[in-house]
Amino acid sequence: MKAIVPLDGSDNSLRIFTTVRRLLAMQPAFEIHLVEVHDPKNVKGQQDHVISEPPAVSYGRTSVSAPLPRVVESHGEALDRDSLETKARLTEIAAREIPQAVSVVHAVHAAAPAEAIRALADELDADVIVMATHGHTGLKHLLAGSVTEALIRTSTRPVL
Repeated sequence: MKAIVPLDGSDNSLRIFTTVRRLLAMQPAFEIHLVEVHDPKNVKGQQDHVISEPPAVSYGRTSVSAPLPRVVESHGEALDRDSLETKARLTEIAAREIPQAVSVVHAVHAAAPAEAIRALADELDADVIVMATHGHTGLKHLLAGSVTEALIRTSTRPVL
């Protein structure tokens, strides 16, 4: 049996591990797939500073100079680095929160998290999606939307 556990990097999303541990107590054979979805537009290349010949800007009698930032990795390299960092973080979380479980980590880059999680669940033929919600209500919920709610509405798999 397989369970998808989406995390968003927040402390609140880690609270789902109480439920995951209960699920494992009832069914130890569950394979737990931890996943984080990052919007590729938000992944930026690392920058370095050029030390030689920074431009000087004059403000009256004061002259200020600063090194120019310079991107030292392409967007593709930044995505690869982000995937590696995310997988390392998820592996550490799995070891700490569910050491008894068979766990697999996934780093996904997609603009629509709910669709990416649903696609991964379909690809893996997951039995359940287990995730926390932030519990926003009112205008904040309306404006921000909810990945959990979108999954509940669109997934053919149970969402816990």
